[in-house]
Amino acid sequence: MTLVGYTDLQSNGLIDHFFCHHKYQGQGVGSALMEHVFAFGKQVGITRFYSEVSITARPFYERFGFSVVQEQLVEVRGQKLCNFVMEKFS
Repeated sequence: MTLVGYTDLQSNGLIDHFFCHHKYQGQGVGSALMEHVFAFGKQVGITRFYSEVSITARPFYERFGFSVVQEQLVEVRGQKLCNFVMEKFS
């Protein structure tokens, strides 16, 4: 069995994890996951979705209507990486 993708939506609208296996990118897995996030969020009354998004994931989130709130540098295992806080209101 291969895990092709998963996501985690917190009650405050934070998309805490969003993963799609690189061999399955471009096949609709990420889109299906994001649509599920929005549908479930609507059911539970979430009106603001947000996440900390990598440079490579930024275009994907923009296609779903997210906007950059803030660019930030984060340190991961001694390396400084640029990412973006992005949000979308429903």
